[in-house]
Amino acid sequence: MKMIIAILHKEDEIDTVEELNKENFFVTKLATTGGFLKSKNTTIMIGVEDEMVEKAIEIIKQNAGRRQGLQYNTAGLGTTGTASISNMAIPIEAPMGGCTTFVLDVEQFEKF
Repeated sequence: MKMIIAILHKEDEIDTVEELNKENFFVTKLATTGGFLKSKNTTIMIGVEDEMVEKAIEIIKQNAGRRQGLQYNTAGLGTTGTASISNMAIPIEAPMGGCTTFVLDVEQFEKF
């Protein structure tokens, strides 16, 4: 038996857990914080049989892995006369998502 621990972006939590549940994986989730900007994360823990590890990781990768998406940045465009043009949202393609996973051996498992 293995324990999968995955740390993913908070925005990816709902879709990832939902897809794992559809495939009969039981998930324990924890609200966590970390990284350079102390952003909100979710850490999920899944106990799985050895032969199901790859399937679970593939679901996590599909729903929380790195991908390209639109991000809206604001840019100050300066002033012209008495009118100010600033803070217009500019869509740019940027990398999004990403997760870190650990797969650990479980020596003993009991449910009571």
